[in-house]
Amino acid sequence: MMMPLENRCPRCNDVRLRAWDELDEAEREVVRRLPSAAGFAVEERAARHLWCVRCWHEETNGAPLLA
Repeated sequence: MMMPLENRCPRCNDVRLRAWDELDEAEREVVRRLPSAAGFAVEERAARHLWCVRCWHEETNGAPLLA
């Protein structure tokens, strides 16, 4: 079954992008250590951004995510 393109990483095109709440503690630590290209605070990144756990692409174009 093919994954919808909007849920896939635009860089590696293979893994579903994950919200902060979907990351485990080790993955969150990686995100905390990654530089934020636009200087976003960790709190804003956690609320709005998505990540690929294969290549660590950070999607910043999303609206706030609701829990």
